[in-house]
Amino acid sequence: MPPSPPNARSGPDSAAVEILELARGKVTADLLGCLIDSDSIALRRYGWRQVTAALRQRSVSLLRDALLAIAIGEAVRADSDERDVMVGLAVYHFVAVQLGQSPAEIFGDAASRLPDGWVPDLLREFGGRPDITLDAFGWLLIQTPDGPGFTPAPPPYARHRDSDPPPHT
Repeated sequence: MPPSPPNARSGPDSAAVEILELARGKVTADLLGCLIDSDSIALRRYGWRQVTAALRQRSVSLLRDALLAIAIGEAVRADSDERDVMVGLAVYHFVAVQLGQSPAEIFGDAASRLPDGWVPDLLREFGGRPDITLDAFGWLLIQTPDGPGFTPAPPPYARHRDSDPPPHT
C-alpha cells in the first residue's frame, strides 16, 4: 500500500491557513467569537512570516493575507495595545509601499473584511498615514542569506542612521 500523501495543511501555519480560509469572504463576529488565544498566536506568527515572504517574493497577495491574519489575530486578543499594534503595522505599511501599493488601499481592504471594532478603525487610520517609516517605529530592514528581513532597531531608534553621529561613551 503506498504511503498517504502529506497533509498540505500540516505544519506551523496550518491553523492560521484554515482560519484564513474560513474568513475568505468576510470575517464575521461569530468567527471571531469562536477563536481562542492559540488561534490568535498562530495568526500573528503566520502574519509575521508572510509579510517578510511578501517582500522577498514581491507578492501583494501574500501581503494581503499577512495583514488580514494579523488583523484577525489582534481582534481576538483581549489584551492588545493599540500602540504596540501600530509598531508592528509599520512593517506592513512599508512593504505595501515597496510593492508599489497604496497602504491606504491595502489596509482599507483588510478593515472592510472585519466586523466593526477598534482593529478595522485602526487599520483605516494607520493605512492612510503618510508619515510611516521603519525608523519612526523602531525597525531596521536587514539583508539575510534568504533575502530582506526586519529586526527591531536598538534604542534610541534614530541612532542607527548613517547621518547620525555615534553615541558618546
